Amino acid sequence: MGVSIPQPVPVDDPDLPAKVNGGWWHMATGYGLLNDEREFLLGVYYDLPEHADPNYAWVRVRLAADWDLVTSGVPALRSGFAGLFTERFVPEFTMLSIDGRMLLNTTVWGDGSVSTIVIRPDRLPKEAT
Repeated sequence: MGVSIPQPVPVDDPDLPAKVNGGWWHMATGYGLLNDEREFLLGVYYDLPEHADPNYAWVRVRLAADWDLVTSGVPALRSGFAGLFTERFVPEFTMLSIDGRMLLNTTVWGDGSVSTIVIRPDRLPKEAT
């Protein structure tokens, strides 16, 4: 039995923080993002958003007991694309498991909704030969 996929959340949904935090957390725990120390890699841009060729790096982080990415207000996590739909803080972020086996992306889509996807190649169905 697989992990259920959380429904997309409209950027203007009053429950956006709880739903998006719950969605990425559900996917992260269901597909093995965190190691035993609750660590993972977070993709971070080191330049201002308007920089023509921004520097991107993976930063090793440890998830604290009291976390809330969606209401953090961290400029590096703010979705520029969400600004087409709302003025509120809406995050976008990409995470990678320390072992490199799982990639998680929370993103804003063209219909003004936010959802989380996971790429886990080792869990793809095997093709019959």
